[in-house]
Amino acid sequence: MKTNLLLFLLLITTACQNKDGKPDNFDYGRVEDNKYVNTFFDFEMTLPADWSVQSREQLEDITSTGKELVAGDDEKMKAVLKASEINTANLLAVYQYELGSPVDYNPGIMLIAENVQRVSGVRTGSDYLFHSRKLMEQSQMKYDHLDEKFEKEVIDGIDFYKMNAEMNYMGTTFKQIYYSTILKGFSFNAIISFANDEQKADLLKLIQSMKFAK
Repeated sequence: MKTNLLLFLLLITTACQNKDGKPDNFDYGRVEDNKYVNTFFDFEMTLPADWSVQSREQLEDITSTGKELVAGDDEKMKAVLKASEINTANLLAVYQYELGSPVDYNPGIMLIAENVQRVSGVRTGSDYLFHSRKLMEQSQMKYDHLDEKFEKEVIDGIDFYKMNAEMNYMGTTFKQIYYSTILKGFSFNAIISFANDEQKADLLKLIQSMKFAK
């Protein structure tokens, strides 16, 4: 189960205590006909038919466990993550296999949004990743690599910035790529997690399937 618990650590937060929260028309999205659709962000993404989409309850359990791993016994970090809850929305988590399956690593993708309307200086995905990287460096989970510079990638006309990360935990090495942009006053983030090039290629297909209404 360690790879399932570590697949997505809840590290995407600017550590602010902005109280804007989520607007009344905010949409967590839904999955229908192998597509994730979100009306608030005017967004959709095609999902593999045989992958495991997590329920809202499962998603909250995953992020709760991630918080515990990140914070450990650091009370300041616990407070930072707690303060972020009002502004952070865990939109989607999809794994290649059901949780608990007998596989060496369970690759997947997660979508997270955070209200950054009143966070001065956060205007692009690069700005957001800068703050995320600082928080990741302070967490109890020690990364072997975190990009210092963030490359821009245009996906369906939207400017995303991406950060590569790598960690070895209890003998398992896994990699992540964080994609971040700013939409409608929110940081919109897609995180893929994988252990080998084949898994990475499958996940990049999901990234390239992202569509935004023009």
